[in-house]
Amino acid sequence: MSIPVEPADIGNQMERFGAAAYVLTVRDDATPHIAHLAMRLDGDVLRCGASRSAAANVADRPNISVLWPPYEPGGYSMIVDAVARTIEGTDGLELELRPSSGVLHRPATPATPASDTGCESDCAPLSATGT
Repeated sequence: MSIPVEPADIGNQMERFGAAAYVLTVRDDATPHIAHLAMRLDGDVLRCGASRSAAANVADRPNISVLWPPYEPGGYSMIVDAVARTIEGTDGLELELRPSSGVLHRPATPATPASDTGCESDCAPLSATGT
């Protein structure tokens, strides 16, 4: 079953998924870089410590994705697309992420057929518009 989640509910979803997430950026050679970082919600932005590689990557390519794996077997992953920038935080360099879209996603199985959202798998948009 797919359940839409409004972007304002990312904080509520993080209560279920936890703070630990994978930040996916793109290197100069167009290959992916993945960093496992602890997220926190600050108003309408996400913040996390910045690895050196992630900070360098977002300087030139600020469109990133954040992945929270399922918190239960067979459950949904949460994927949020965002525009990132580096900022000086209280504990050093941080990433500030402004979410632009997101979905709750899991592969469809015979027991959980694809939803009616136009997604090939079983996904639920994090916004009412499906973006």
